[in-house]
Amino acid sequence: MKHLLSIAFALALLIVSTHAHAHISYGELGTLSAIGDTASVTKNAFSRYGWALGADADLGDSHKVGTSGGYFRFSLTQATTVQISVAAAAATMNPALSVYAGQLPSESHDQDFGDLTANYEFFDNGALLYKTSPRDMAPNDPQISRYIPSSMNPDGPALDANGFPILVENPVWNTPDANLGGLSPAEWYAANYTPHNGYRDTLNFTTQGGLRLDATYGWVPQNFDPVNGPHEGFTGQFDPFGDWSMSNGDGDWSKVFYISSASGTACEGPNCLSTTTGGFLNPGHVAGNNGTLETLLLTLAAGNYMITADGEACTDTSLACRGPFQTATVSVSVVPVPAAVWLFGSGLVGLAGLARRRMKTTV
Repeated sequence: MKHLLSIAFALALLIVSTHAHAHISYGELGTLSAIGDTASVTKNAFSRYGWALGADADLGDSHKVGTSGGYFRFSLTQATTVQISVAAAAATMNPALSVYAGQLPSESHDQDFGDLTANYEFFDNGALLYKTSPRDMAPNDPQISRYIPSSMNPDGPALDANGFPILVENPVWNTPDANLGGLSPAEWYAANYTPHNGYRDTLNFTTQGGLRLDATYGWVPQNFDPVNGPHEGFTGQFDPFGDWSMSNGDGDWSKVFYISSASGTACEGPNCLSTTTGGFLNPGHVAGNNGTLETLLLTLAAGNYMITADGEACTDTSLACRGPFQTATVSVSVVPVPAAVWLFGSGLVGLAGLARRRMKTTV
């Protein structure tokens, strides 16, 4: 019982420490419509690393994107072409940005207890594990845990520690399954959870490793950390190259859908070439210049949009990387459709007219 209480205390401490972090706050860019409409917000608490941390497969901590302030939102009343930029006051920041359709709730952050991805569940015969998130899991996820209590595995050691089961690899993990199209669970998860594809395999990443004895908190999951959170496998939920979701403490949850990004960091995942998320065909990524300014030119439908912006100058833990705070301005402007787009469109119209004339001649 004392070990259950120690884990409950540790989890309560985790929740408190999580909420001690800043939650995301928006720079408000307002509503834009006509050519010439423009808005900008300047902030002075950007970092040199927050955006780049999300580029890896383990994603990034939302708190570190502009010290939770690297988020900006705007709305469009009609389909239009917009120029979106982040301009740093100094080259030491090396800014980068991403644009999404939709907006996350204000005050949301990684693994908020209002988000189902953050809840421990007692399942698999009482093992204290993360349960897969019904919000972030891929469609038709079989919800087969990679690790199970040893008592469920006839071939594994029947070993318990103070009433908590020791975990072993699930015997079916590498066994072909007709219900999975002949794939083993390992193969299914590898195929359906790829970096930046918009889904997070919280079940199989976070159960890896079983339990360990902590000197202070007793038996806890292998990845338990009362300061940084028990999220081995994912640093956070921020994804600069894909769809992602978050919740706030009120239980408000939403998902944003990736449109494009501009960075010196190479894009990874299925969205790098082009996207149609914003209602039109747009480049999925624009190679950055490692300078003080990054810009995207996008054609977007009427709706609500979100921008994330921060530095990509470094990703290490040195003091030189972690500081000092950086100043930058994020702006959005409605601009005329570029000439190249007009030429492309007029070319299509010309081809259509030629095709009609040929059809009439044939008839």
